[in-house]
Amino acid sequence: MKKTSLIILFLLLSIQSQAQRVIYLDSCVQWAKSNYPLIKQNQLFNEVSELNIRAINESWLPKLTMNVQGVYQTEVVQFNLPGMTTHFPHDSYNSSLAIEQTIFDGGISKKQREIEASNLSIEKQKNEIELYKVIDRVNQLYTSILLGKENLSMLALFKDNLLNRRKNILPAVENGLSLSSSLDEIDVELLKLDQNMIETTQNLQALYRGLSVLTGKTINEQNEFTLVALGGSTKSKVSRPELLLLEQQEALLDNRYTLATKLALPKITLNIAGNYGRPGPNFINQELRAFGSAGINVRWNISTLYGLSREKSRYEINKDLIQIQREAFLLNTTLASINYENQIDAMNELIQKDAQIIEKRGAISKVYSTQLDNGKITVSQYLYQLNEEMTAKLNQKIHEIKRMNAESMYYTTNGIRF
Repeated sequence: MKKTSLIILFLLLSIQSQAQRVIYLDSCVQWAKSNYPLIKQNQLFNEVSELNIRAINESWLPKLTMNVQGVYQTEVVQFNLPGMTTHFPHDSYNSSLAIEQTIFDGGISKKQREIEASNLSIEKQKNEIELYKVIDRVNQLYTSILLGKENLSMLALFKDNLLNRRKNILPAVENGLSLSSSLDEIDVELLKLDQNMIETTQNLQALYRGLSVLTGKTINEQNEFTLVALGGSTKSKVSRPELLLLEQQEALLDNRYTLATKLALPKITLNIAGNYGRPGPNFINQELRAFGSAGINVRWNISTLYGLSREKSRYEINKDLIQIQREAFLLNTTLASINYENQIDAMNELIQKDAQIIEKRGAISKVYSTQLDNGKITVSQYLYQLNEEMTAKLNQKIHEIKRMNAESMYYTTNGIRF
């Protein structure tokens, strides 16, 4: 029982280790987005928006006004009545604390909050558009790594084949049945292969480092890369972030136009004031004392009505501009999609032809291999045919990678959420 448990644990660890080694294009894109510095801007946008909302809400808080005043007048009111002469003092004092509370603002603050929310969405969506461009960079690196790995694999296969041929020719050269130049030709080809492998390996290392920096993950030759296109088997089209941005800009226009209409409505406020000083409303009483007032104030800037027709015209023009931008973007997207669809169809046909070419080239190489062993052809003739077979196999892999890249770009063009 204990032995069985250990075996199961070993298998689970092996599966997990294998899963960690395999890297998908989808995962690289998600990692790159989370690791890209611009992602941090969204939090800052939220904080700025919260401050702006707080400022808008403060318009409903009571407004306190304090005023202290002392005045000396050279001339004051005097009453000279029969039997009574009134002399008012030339100096007066007043300290006041007034409170103004908004009762009705025509819905301005509510609409301002909606505009702020629209502005926040637009800023974050612009950031999403910049982050969406990361897909192309990741896709280029991922595709280049796939091409490099396949090239390195073909070079290694070519080298193994040449080493086997060398083993077969060596006894004949040692026995004087073949010229030593045959071995020299193979050795020269092996040296050239080593050069190509060194160069390809160095290029791969640079690509691994670039993808590691972009994704924030450690990626190297230990990882396996797949031919699964971006989006996997998901075929549903998702709206591009640029189109969503245009929708949000339309919503902002609607809110701004509505705000313009609300600014034309009257505003109602409640006013309460407490005073201490002299004189007060009863100017005959010149004693220092407390007095107060309260009232409702209605303010209506009627002149704002003049500009409503102008605001409506501006609103309709801006809506038309956004619609033109949408149509232009959709046209370009459609043209790009058609191009990638044609690439996918072309790659499918080429891959079918590749299979036939590889089959034929494999048969020819076997014949030339036998003839080389029997001394009927030169090493150069055999190397030419072997190189043609390896080229055919590499072309098939290249076409498969290009098909995957075209599929990824097709779904990216039409919109993929990640």
